[in-house]
Amino acid sequence: MATKSRNVAIIGLGTFGVSVARELTRMGDNVLGIDDDPKRVTMICDEIKSSIQADATDDKALSQCALETYDAVLVSIGENTEASILAAMNVMELGCKQVWVKAQTSRQKKILEAIGVHHVVLPEQRFGTHIAQIIHNPYLEDFMSLGDGQYVVMMDVHNALKGKRLSDLDFEKAHSISCVGVFSDGVFTSPAEFTKSLGESDKIILFGTRSQLRNFADA
Repeated sequence: MATKSRNVAIIGLGTFGVSVARELTRMGDNVLGIDDDPKRVTMICDEIKSSIQADATDDKALSQCALETYDAVLVSIGENTEASILAAMNVMELGCKQVWVKAQTSRQKKILEAIGVHHVVLPEQRFGTHIAQIIHNPYLEDFMSLGDGQYVVMMDVHNALKGKRLSDLDFEKAHSISCVGVFSDGVFTSPAEFTKSLGESDKIILFGTRSQLRNFADA
């Protein structure tokens, strides 16, 4: 059964807002883009479900957008902290089901959380952390932190791994990590079912601590 499309409104069509809008649209969601700059509204109008020009700091103007009927609203206003907070307050007062707000600083994040915003994100901080992990472990392609220092990572197959089978690598005994599976030719295969040798374009999914995963990559 197909996944039900969600209706999502994005306030602020800068680089971050447009990126989220395009990705949600790609995944089949219905996106409404809102910005007070007509050029930004025009730029994205052909790529998403709908877009309108409105000042989100004006509660009367925002009330005309029927945001309370949407599954989620993202406030993605740039460096204007006051405008971002006012827009977030207006969205909250409309009774929207799920509210996300992009913050520029930790201080702004605290203010937004204090007024009851459901989800506050610091995209630059999160992206910085992501880049730091990849710089630290150059074979790392992507990762997810599970907390308590535990990670699930997708790692490229480097020269030392090419031509080897998973059974040759002895993940748990030699490195204290677990292999979750392998992506080969765009298809995920569990360790038990992946019986061929690792190729250059394959990617392995591993579980362990940061230091354990780095030690494996360096081995």
